[in-house]
Amino acid sequence: MNNEAEEILAVVAEKAQLAEGIEGIRSILLTMYRFPSLKNKKVSQKTGIAIPSLAAVRGELVKAGIIEKRNLLGEKGRIWVKKNLNLAFDYDPLPKEFNNIMKEIPEEFKYLNNLEGLLKDRPIPEFALDQSHADFSTIVKKVLYLLKKGDIEGRKIIFLGDDDVISLALGMTKLADEISVVDIDKRVLEFISQSSENLKYENFNVINHDLRESCPKAIMNKFDVVVMDPPYTIEGLRLFLKRASQVIKSSISFNEKVYPIIGKKCLLSFGNKPPEEMQKLQLSILNHGFIINEMLPDFNHYKGASIIGQFSHLYYLQSIISPQSKYNLNFSTHPIYTSEVKSALQYSFRPVGYHFMGEMHFTGQQRLLDNETIQKMFLDSLLNADLTILDVYHHNYNPYGYSAIAILKTSHAAIHTWPEHGYISIDIFICDEFSKGLEVIKFLKSHLNPIKSEFFFAERGKETTMRYEPIIIE
Repeated sequence: MNNEAEEILAVVAEKAQLAEGIEGIRSILLTMYRFPSLKNKKVSQKTGIAIPSLAAVRGELVKAGIIEKRNLLGEKGRIWVKKNLNLAFDYDPLPKEFNNIMKEIPEEFKYLNNLEGLLKDRPIPEFALDQSHADFSTIVKKVLYLLKKGDIEGRKIIFLGDDDVISLALGMTKLADEISVVDIDKRVLEFISQSSENLKYENFNVINHDLRESCPKAIMNKFDVVVMDPPYTIEGLRLFLKRASQVIKSSISFNEKVYPIIGKKCLLSFGNKPPEEMQKLQLSILNHGFIINEMLPDFNHYKGASIIGQFSHLYYLQSIISPQSKYNLNFSTHPIYTSEVKSALQYSFRPVGYHFMGEMHFTGQQRLLDNETIQKMFLDSLLNADLTILDVYHHNYNPYGYSAIAILKTSHAAIHTWPEHGYISIDIFICDEFSKGLEVIKFLKSHLNPIKSEFFFAERGKETTMRYEPIIIE
């Protein structure tokens, strides 16, 4: 979708008060383009958009001069959709119901068979990076699944890791506006890059990057679809979900106004886990601003992936909110691969730590209502003290009040505000130098400037009785 079309659809969505936004309108136009004779009820079933909202959108599309009638795309509408949304199929490219078993490739997509020869030359899997090769059938099924969903035509697509080289199969369709691949493994990228050049792909990019490092700004808030097969650990999953939420397009700005975007897609492959870990998986998906639209069990099959039983599930996710944290944090010290996580468990220890507690009182409430500023000061205080932040969780209370918890390399820190009482509490536990906790407290006091404050600390993890001592800050 080009920028001009995106802006037009953003205005249409706003006028129609469509909760699904730009992507909701795209799904309506896609359905009308592929199934021109469908009535409102069927379009509603295919898009998941309620009939009253659908009728409102169609009315606004007529006013915008995009479609001819409320229930008819018309020749004018077909030309507009094909040009601006870059849609190729004015029919259902895969009319049969999609399932996990692919007996043969449909005649129209037989060219995907050309991929099979390429797969033999893939770099051998690096098991330390939780790599294992998906089989040919799995790769083709993923491409056809995205085609069925309308998530290739005119889309900007990014792969977070691609040792399976699914990006090359997707490139064969020549339907995407752009394909980018981010991977830590230079061998994989060299193979993909050389193959894409040989196949004369356009708008195909490879980026060598460890996703534990801060996300490159050039790829943030840009893509319509994310495809990822993360490490087998919950830690790896959470990191990849965080990066997916950063690279997926979550807003556009024009005419001095910001329009939020929801409904972008993420194709996640992840192996089976015990029930408690499956709960963590689903909570991680929700916590990072996605919902599960569909889950296809045992979709992916691998060669030699004994850790995950040689198969994994396919999750079709949809973005619903912007990334939780506006901080582009570095997680380079965080173990995410199976071997790293197992090693951390094997050599776990219980260090002595310092627990800092404090409270600050204010006369004015206005400053305590500014949650973004409070969060910035909180995280800046930790970074200023040279503490490594692994992750951040935060919550805005209704009608006011704010909480944030930072997971540190050496434990955690938390801040909570009660604007109605002019009160802030802090709680810091670090298995690090005492001076770092002291620096955090000093920073917060000097920048927040309370009229009254009290701070205490205690040594933790010792066999002596825990006792809190006051901290005097001049």
